[in-house]
Amino acid sequence: MSASQMERGVWNRRNFCMQVSREYVQPGHPQDEAVGVACSSAWAWLEANGFIARHPEKDNDWYLPTRRGEALRNYQDLRQFMTSERLPEPFLHPELLVNVRPLFFQSRFETAVFEAFKTLEVSIRSAAQLGHDLVGVGLASRAFNPEDGPLTDRTAEKGERVALMSLMTGALGSYKNPASHRRVEIQADEARDMIMLASHLLKIVDARCPR
Repeated sequence: MSASQMERGVWNRRNFCMQVSREYVQPGHPQDEAVGVACSSAWAWLEANGFIARHPEKDNDWYLPTRRGEALRNYQDLRQFMTSERLPEPFLHPELLVNVRPLFFQSRFETAVFEAFKTLEVSIRSAAQLGHDLVGVGLASRAFNPEDGPLTDRTAEKGERVALMSLMTGALGSYKNPASHRRVEIQADEARDMIMLASHLLKIVDARCPR
């Protein structure tokens, strides 16, 4: 692959992987194949994530950068993308994009989870038009009471109504209450799963809001 091709942003997959491999090991070295596989895997990741695409006028081993790829100017940009993919914007409730996602990117996982479920609590209170005397589990129990809760779906089978009430109360009791009383150590993957759950429950509340 020539320098002019590199400057134009046109790369040959085979040539590129071979060149990178030789920067780390000599041909025939015991680790030669492993380095080649790692390089090929990285190339596949770039293609799968839309940073590079097959060249429209060359054979299948030739690639060029996409607009997304050209937008990455340095390693910091790449790290930002990889972080954002851990909590994808399209999957989150709009309220969480504003108040929770930035905290997650700052690695403030405990605070992010607390804010996510506080948002859920506020949303339930507003949708059910209940007062501030009810909080947390008590609030969700009243709002989704299977008999007369303002947010219960009376067309659903009673067991399903009870199950949804239990889901709402369990989520608030398990994920909001502990963080409001003491420090809770939460890892990134745990925080992501909790926030995604809060997002799902918020969408359910939205669907029950009186129009």
